[in-house]
Amino acid sequence: MMLLSIWKNTVPIPAPKMLLRTDQALVNNREKITHQIASFWNQVSEGWRLIWGQHIHHGYYEGSAALSPAEAQHKLMEKLADFSGFEPQSTVLDAGCGMGGSSCYLAERYAARVTGITLSTKQVALASAEAHKRKLEQVHFQIEDALNLKSFAPDTFDAVWSLESCEQFYDKRLFLQEAFRVLKPGGKLMLATWCSSADEYQGREAKKYKKLCQAFDLPYMPSIAHYLKILSEQGFQVKQYFDWSAAVEPSWAQGISLTKAYSFLKHLTLAGWRGLRFVGQLRLMQEGFESGQVKYGVFFAEKR
Repeated sequence: MMLLSIWKNTVPIPAPKMLLRTDQALVNNREKITHQIASFWNQVSEGWRLIWGQHIHHGYYEGSAALSPAEAQHKLMEKLADFSGFEPQSTVLDAGCGMGGSSCYLAERYAARVTGITLSTKQVALASAEAHKRKLEQVHFQIEDALNLKSFAPDTFDAVWSLESCEQFYDKRLFLQEAFRVLKPGGKLMLATWCSSADEYQGREAKKYKKLCQAFDLPYMPSIAHYLKILSEQGFQVKQYFDWSAAVEPSWAQGISLTKAYSFLKHLTLAGWRGLRFVGQLRLMQEGFESGQVKYGVFFAEKR
């Protein structure tokens, strides 16, 4: 009876809340993550090009809500290039070049000599075809891991451009270390990437963060403050940085609208099951921006 009485009066011990840091990979396996990301883009890139166009990145809508997705994406590139202060005929590394949209834009606007790198053989083929179509002989694309730029000697480039690719890099610090190495002294870095609103999350917010990262194949998603810290530690001088979350957030409503024009079967045909899963998670990222958990960090830095 005494034992029963003690058991009845015992206060249940609550389960510990989930705690996740946003500067640490959720899965400690670089090789697996790298293969997973390459496989994803090999499978979905061609279908995505038909749905989204040449650019797979946000658009900039601040003060211009009537812009089409393509117009807003072009405006984002213009603003990033203007803040970067590129000189004509610069040598540029486009780290995570996707289907070559930014590389071709920089070549046309600045007569830049651009090398675009990606993990995806499909993206190299699509980007190369686009450059050939535009008669841009000074643009080249190749398979290269942004965390190991073994094809490039130190002090090679005038600028490194990374537009919405760093979020999928397994080790952000290592990428910045490599970017610093291949930049010439005084070289410029443009980094635009998805960020978290905090350095750690607990409980429900931690679960939302983990779900979002898994949905979009993000090894982890650091805060703007963390990026500022590791940029400085790698030797960069940050000239300017911004939170453009409000200006790019409408991109997700536009993206959801674009995908609704295609049937379930068409999505499956264009991008396979993984692409279909991505479409199903668009609302999740939209909610992340609306709640303030996801931020859009933009950094302009120089090699000291």
